Amino acid sequence: MYSYADAARFIGGKARELRRCVSGLEHRHGKGSTGASPGLWKPQLSSTEAEGLGFKDLIELRFVRTFRDEGVSLSVIRRTLDVAREQFAAPYPLTSRRFRTDGKRIFLEVVEESGDESLVDLSRRQNVIRKVIGPSLREGVELDMQGEAVRWYPLRQSKAVVLDPLRHFGEPILSESGIPTIAVADAVIAEDGDEKRVARIFEVSPAAVRKALEFESRTRAA
Repeated sequence: MYSYADAARFIGGKARELRRCVSGLEHRHGKGSTGASPGLWKPQLSSTEAEGLGFKDLIELRFVRTFRDEGVSLSVIRRTLDVAREQFAAPYPLTSRRFRTDGKRIFLEVVEESGDESLVDLSRRQNVIRKVIGPSLREGVELDMQGEAVRWYPLRQSKAVVLDPLRHFGEPILSESGIPTIAVADAVIAEDGDEKRVARIFEVSPAAVRKALEFESRTRAA
C-alpha cells in the first residue's frame, strides 16, 4: 500500500491532486448542498478499510499525472480511460500493451468528440501523445502475461532499483539485495557522505549505493 504522499514522491505531482484523480472530489454549493465528481477508477484497495493506493494504481497514475501536466482535462482523461477499458477489457488500460498501439487513436477520437478547445493546437496534441502514449513512460515497467504491471524499475536504463509489490511491501529497494533505498540514503547522511563505508555496512557495491542515492535524491527533490 502507498499513501498519496508516497505516490507523489515516487511519480511526482501533488498528493491532493493524485487523491482527486483516484478518489474524486466533493463540491459544496450554496445553501449547504453538495455534489461529487467520481474518481477515474475504483482503487485496488477499495474493498478494504485501507486509505491509500495499490501498486497498479501507482503505475496508472504515472500516466494520468503526465496527462495532467500537459494540461489535459480530467473529463478527457476519464473518457479516454472509459473507451480504453471497454476496448481492451482491462481495468488499468493505460499501462496495457494495446494502449501503446491503439492509445493514440483513442485519445484523438476522444479529443474530437469532446471539442476540448485547449487541445485544438496540433503541436500541443502531438506533445501529449509523445509523452503519454510514447515509449518513455513504459520504460522500466514490466507486465505479466495478462498485460498488467507487476514491477517497476524507476531509474532510466537501469534495474538497480525496483518497486515490486511482492518484495518489501512494494517499497523502493535495491534489486539485488532488497535493501530499501531510503535506508541507504539515510546511512550516507549519518556517515557524513562516506559512500564506501555505507557499501561495506550493507555489503553492497558502491555502485548500488550511488543508484540508491540517485533515486532518493530525485524523489526528495520532487
